Amino acid sequence: MSSPNPAQQLVDLCRNCRIQAPHRDGRRRCPRCQGVLVVVPAEMVMEVAGPRPAPGQPAVPQQRVAGRRSNAPKVRWVAQRPPEARPAPRRRSGDGGRAPTPRYATIPQWGLQDLPASWSEVPARVRAHDESAHFEVAGRIATAVMVVSAVLHLLRYAVTVIGRDRLIPGWLDNITTWLVFLAGAAAVVAMGYVFVHFAQWVIAMRALVYRDAGGLEPRRSWVLWLCSVVPLANVVGGAFLVREAALVDARTNNPRTLASLRKIWVAWALVNVVAIVAIVTRWAGGRSGSLQTQADSLVWAIVSALVSAAFAWWMIPRLVRIFDPTTIAAPVRIRRRWVNA
Repeated sequence: MSSPNPAQQLVDLCRNCRIQAPHRDGRRRCPRCQGVLVVVPAEMVMEVAGPRPAPGQPAVPQQRVAGRRSNAPKVRWVAQRPPEARPAPRRRSGDGGRAPTPRYATIPQWGLQDLPASWSEVPARVRAHDESAHFEVAGRIATAVMVVSAVLHLLRYAVTVIGRDRLIPGWLDNITTWLVFLAGAAAVVAMGYVFVHFAQWVIAMRALVYRDAGGLEPRRSWVLWLCSVVPLANVVGGAFLVREAALVDARTNNPRTLASLRKIWVAWALVNVVAIVAIVTRWAGGRSGSLQTQADSLVWAIVSALVSAAFAWWMIPRLVRIFDPTTIAAPVRIRRRWVNA
């Protein structure tokens, strides 16, 4: 029996990977992708693919015959790799050539910076130094305002004493009254200015002390401000905050420094007592209508202004000198370094 014509043979065709093989009974799945095989005549595949060219001759594309339509399915064999074996697509450069070497006229600043080992210590120390200077300047301003206030109160006292025996011009009485009022208001503003800078100095000083000690500020910011700005309350609160910072620093935690702090706060308490007496006597003198009581209240106001001026001139530099930010917890410089052989 002669072999059948190849044009009449059947072919198993895979729809997924387009592989084809001679038909075999019982074969339902593609051996490559396990897809369903379709049995088609071999002539359909050969008609679509066309005759194979002879070795060494270029392939001639088929031309469609005009007026003739083939009912054969458009199927051809294409060899493709499975998806997992396909190479990744190549990345194309913009111009297809090698990029030029970048050159900079100056050193770029977007990289890592070579900072010193103690770079984190600079902001707190500089801030403490600046706040100390501002605190001293505020003390000098308050001292000048208190001295001027004492002089104006003394002028009003002289006018009051003269008015006991003789009549004084009305314009002189009005001018001295307004000068005393403005002097008192300026003194109140000056003391508030000092209290604000005192609070800022306390916050900066404590931040530096706790940072050098390896810890953090245990008090909240509003507590520091409340204990430093509120009059009368800052006598106790300010003393507590400053003493707490002195006990943390090893340089200030000694009997001599703590004794100096106690003297400062005792003097501050006495200044507040004199100020309270002056305020009470001024209020009583204004309501009494007696020239003698008004004169006594002016005396207490003069004494309070002079005492406050002397205290601000003496206390602030002394307090800043105790917590000098240039020497608090200064890093020890090792002049000799030993290296093990």
